[in-house]
Parts: sequence; C-alpha cells; structure tokens
Amino acid sequence: MTPADRLIPMGLLNDILFYVDDLHSPHRSSLDDTMSPEVADMMDRAVEALRTGAVSAGALPDSKAISTGFARVRELFSHSAPPLLLERLATAVEQCLQAMKRPVRDIYVNGTPDIERYTRIRYSDSGMKVEVELADYARGFLLPDEVIRHPVIDRARDITVHIGGLMNDLFSYHKEVVRHGQMFNLVPVMQAALHCSPQEAFNAAVDHVNQLTDEFEEILLSQQALAATPMADQTAQYLESLADQIAATYHWQFHTSRYKEAGSVVPLLKAPAQP
Repeated sequence: MTPADRLIPMGLLNDILFYVDDLHSPHRSSLDDTMSPEVADMMDRAVEALRTGAVSAGALPDSKAISTGFARVRELFSHSAPPLLLERLATAVEQCLQAMKRPVRDIYVNGTPDIERYTRIRYSDSGMKVEVELADYARGFLLPDEVIRHPVIDRARDITVHIGGLMNDLFSYHKEVVRHGQMFNLVPVMQAALHCSPQEAFNAAVDHVNQLTDEFEEILLSQQALAATPMADQTAQYLESLADQIAATYHWQFHTSRYKEAGSVVPLLKAPAQP
C-alpha cells in the first residue's frame, strides 16, 4: 500500500493536470485550432515552477494559482523522492503541455491524417507518461535509467502510455467527436486514413488498443527474460504497476459519469434516460 506522503503529491499532480486539460486544452475542432499565447505562457510558467519552485503570474486569472500548485507538487515530492524522479516528472509534464499545443494540422500528411503521427503526439498529450514515471515511486523505490531503458521495460512503458491515451479516445468519442466535433481523436483519424465508416473506424481503433494489450500481456508472461537483470524483483513489481495502470484507465473511464449519456453511440456507455 502506498503511504500518504507519496499519495498526496501524486494526487495533487494529477488533479492539476486534469484541471489544466479541462479548462485550457485547445478544442481542436478545426485544423489550426491551438491554444492561445496566454495559455502557452501559462504552461511554460507551470513547467518552470515544477522544475525550480519559482512561481510567477501570467495574463490568465488562474496562471499564478497553477504555478503555485506545481511548485507545491515539487515541494511535496522533494520530501520522499530523489532529484531523478523530479526531473523525470518535469520532463514528462513539459512534453504533455507542449504536445497539447500541437494543432490537428500537425498529424496530416499530404492532406490526410496519418495514424502514426497522431499516436506519437497523443503519446505525450494524454499525460499518461507522467503516470508511468510514478509507477515505481508508488511502490517505494526508483528504477535507475539503465533499467527503464532495457528494451523490454522500455516497450512496456510505451505500451502503457499508448493504451492510456488511445483507450481514452474510445471512451470520449461520443462526447468529444460526435457532440463537440473534435478532430483530435483516434477514431476520426482512422476513419479518414482508412477511408471507412465511423463504425468501421471505431472497430479498427478497438482492435489497435487490443493488439497493444495483447503485446503487453506477452511481456508479462516472458518476465523470466529479466530474471538475471539488476533489480529483478523491483522490475517485476514495476511491470505489475504498469498492468495496474492499464486496468485503472479502463475501470475509471467505464465507471465515471464523464463519458456516459443517454444518447451515446457507444452502447456500453449509454446512461439511463433521465425521467
């Protein structure tokens, strides 16, 4: 069980990222829709606060509050985490906030959405890289760079990040694409790239996530290949944490009311009609 001194900064970090995504991420309902210069400046100040603890105010009303929140996250983590984790977190958060600035046009090649380009941007944009960087910290240890760069571990990390973001595309499809016309989602990207119907694109997106999940399960079954590596016990625990994160992305999104409504085109997400 993760103690409170670790859970509190993890929870605060996730809450701030969730807030920023909900209020300040671009709508992406057109090719060039991107965040305003004021929001981009706020993102840069937030990363600086996480890296150094320095708080500064930007043009937006909540800019200083967000920087203060990230500075507080840094302070809390510093009590129980080495500088290496703080650097990894700051890098992951910066990559997330930078990816959020990318317009839909950046995923196009010769006038057509490119699935690989989309998944590369979504890899950082989803924020799941931040969660992966916390998978060992939550268990009370920190794997060194040479361990997380092991090809098997590196691939398991990448798969976890991809599943987190792309699974969210499936759950949020009705809310973001059908209802709000957003273009930055795996389903419409596949629909345009594969020249198929929305249902066929949705099925293709599900298949893609399932293939990633199958590959991750194969990694779990072949852990004996890592038995002779340094920190083998901690590495096995880390892979278990990644598996827990994958499961958590499904269960949270399935049970939250965030993506459920009576008119959802996704049968599993249909909410009972209000009397």
